[in-house]
Amino acid sequence: MHQHRFTHSTKKGYEVCMDCGTYHSTELLPPDEIYVKKPYWGEDSGRSTLQQQCDNLRCIDDCGISKIDRVMQFVPKRGKNVLEIACAPGAMLNALLDRNFEVFGIEPNPQYIDFICKEAKGAKVVCGYFPQVTKTSKPDIFDCIIGLDVWEHSHDYDDFIREVHRLLILGGTAIIMSPIIYEDGLIKETEFLPHEHAWIFTKKFLQEYLPTIFSEVKFSRWVTGHEMVILKK
Repeated sequence: MHQHRFTHSTKKGYEVCMDCGTYHSTELLPPDEIYVKKPYWGEDSGRSTLQQQCDNLRCIDDCGISKIDRVMQFVPKRGKNVLEIACAPGAMLNALLDRNFEVFGIEPNPQYIDFICKEAKGAKVVCGYFPQVTKTSKPDIFDCIIGLDVWEHSHDYDDFIREVHRLLILGGTAIIMSPIIYEDGLIKETEFLPHEHAWIFTKKFLQEYLPTIFSEVKFSRWVTGHEMVILKK
């Protein structure tokens, strides 16, 4: 597996791999500081509220397609059950329920569970951090796993993605959305949030790393800063 060799970066709060260009935070806060001890979303934090997040997931952006509809293009149509990691605000779960999937969600912040369950009636939602919350689960459970803007927050990206692989059935699909630096270099400067974003991956690194775990790896852009990787077990 690729061994990062980090050096000082011009991006404040980050070191950068000399070989693949991936950035790693040197100022990352503990998860509870971000997701539990203070509201992650809300007017006081300067971030969108939960309802605004729902609207954002459903709206048609400049690219002409909503985030939900873009993700749904890759959800296996013959699948039966889907897991969403970090499932607040619940709009993605609701869209999956509308398509008659059995839907499961994991959300780290207990303050958001009631909102999610009201937004996505029928979804089975548990509170906890992925992958810790699923470590005792049986393998080969889900037809599809979705993680939107969550992988970059994980302290241990390898543990995260290997647990995704373990939980998927053979032939199952994972849809991961994350800031990724493509060959064209396009990425929003606002994605470099060292207290929150543990990793800013490069496509070069992911093209080398992910095929060592998954049988198929496909990249697809939604909008700049929200790149997608579609992985098949």
